[in-house]
Amino acid sequence: MNVVSVRGTAWLLLLGLSISYLALAPCTTNGRGYVPEDREAALQMLAGFNALVKGRPVPPVAWTRHGPVPLLFDLPFVRLGKFFGSPDFALSLQPVILTGALLTILYVWLRSLSTAGMSLLLTLVGAFGTMLWPYAYIGLETTQSFFVFLAGYLALADGKIRTWPRLVLFGVICALAISSKSTGIVLAPAIAFLVYVQFRGDWRPRWKEGLAVSLIITGIWVLNVIGWRLYWVPRGGGVHAYEQWMAGSPFQFFTNAIGIFGSPNKGFFIFAPVLLLTVYVIPRTLATHREITIFGLLVTACIVVLLSMLIVTADEVWGQRFLHVAVAPLLLLIGAAWPRFEWRKHVVLLLLGSIGVAISFLGAFFYYGERPSASEDAGQNTMEWLAGDTTWNEVVFDARLFSVWVKGGTEPVFWTPVHVWAWTPPKDAIPWKSVNLRTYTVPQSFLLNRWNLQLNPIELMIFRICWISMIVGPLLLLWVVARTLSSQRQRSQRNAMAPEEFGKIAVRQTREPPDLPA
Repeated sequence: MNVVSVRGTAWLLLLGLSISYLALAPCTTNGRGYVPEDREAALQMLAGFNALVKGRPVPPVAWTRHGPVPLLFDLPFVRLGKFFGSPDFALSLQPVILTGALLTILYVWLRSLSTAGMSLLLTLVGAFGTMLWPYAYIGLETTQSFFVFLAGYLALADGKIRTWPRLVLFGVICALAISSKSTGIVLAPAIAFLVYVQFRGDWRPRWKEGLAVSLIITGIWVLNVIGWRLYWVPRGGGVHAYEQWMAGSPFQFFTNAIGIFGSPNKGFFIFAPVLLLTVYVIPRTLATHREITIFGLLVTACIVVLLSMLIVTADEVWGQRFLHVAVAPLLLLIGAAWPRFEWRKHVVLLLLGSIGVAISFLGAFFYYGERPSASEDAGQNTMEWLAGDTTWNEVVFDARLFSVWVKGGTEPVFWTPVHVWAWTPPKDAIPWKSVNLRTYTVPQSFLLNRWNLQLNPIELMIFRICWISMIVGPLLLLWVVARTLSSQRQRSQRNAMAPEEFGKIAVRQTREPPDLPA
């Protein structure tokens, strides 16, 4: 597959993934963490700009917790919503598009490391078999994850950047990577490594370029800090907000670090099962693809260090959301270690990917707020129980909801979140309360929860978009698969005619001996 063909496939993949995601999209940002705050702030900024242009008094803007940088990417969608649908609907498209773009970059990067088939397989597993799918609807973390991975791609995928326009772009992308969230500075070691790789070995002749990139990164980050301080200072400061969540024992740092990956409730590997393979492939990629391995490990380690200092390492949102940023870099390592797919050797990859699809489907099908609502109705809504109590395991809980939804009906379905006392219940123990699961079984999909309902014109337009997406999206992905299979078949024919030449190509593409087992 030549460069033009790869680009064409990448564009089709971006469209296919984004449109496929729309089929089950909630098409709203309401109830999605801090996203409604950002939406309202963006609307206020547009109103202020409009007042300024017309010479009217400028209304105040309520700054958000992550500063002005993320709002810059909300503004185009909110503005579009003024003419198309609604600002709420238009802004809900942003994480869908960003997730599709993130996966497209992953595919393009993988194409330089592995075969077309393996690249597409890992991309689709990432799209539907990891937490990336649910978060395309939740809307949190997607902006930061996109810019961190794009910065890595610019720095590591194609050697050193020699032109000023691309260097400026690289600096801006790095700055956005650490400025998309107020806590983004924790990723500074990963971004610093990318800058180091770009200028390693020729700091002296390129000191002006290095200084320019550093100033761009620092300048944009400082401006964003000034912005988010307007939100946090009246509330006692960002550090004060974290103090109540800090762990009280150094031993908890260690136990938290292990639990972040392996907790049955919130473990990273539960919500992205395919990444279990990184435990096996990282020693290999450290030898063959050292730079991208260090980048992936740094991104992961930076977040783990931050989370390990907290009382709980995850909130009520789906899975280990703060490690969303590490999914794509770690998937890349699997492709680097296994450049060619072989059925017998990689059956575990298919198995873990299939498990991931089942888990991620549940997270995409139901609104993540149903479980906290049920726990509140049951009188058990502590953060520790939501994060660590297996009775409230969100995968099991959503599977229980899906079973009720599939069976249909309107009659109440009661469930009691019972716990096992060790060993004698307290005399004043409060009886466990039952909750009606039927209350929480409404799918978050706009298409499904408005099926057979009377819709206003805007709702009808959104409904039709989702309905068309359900057909067009999978067809585009099938087209991508067909192009990939065709290129694989053509490549196999060329290999049969000139196996010795293919060996040279394989070495160049995978950076490994052609006879190395995949």
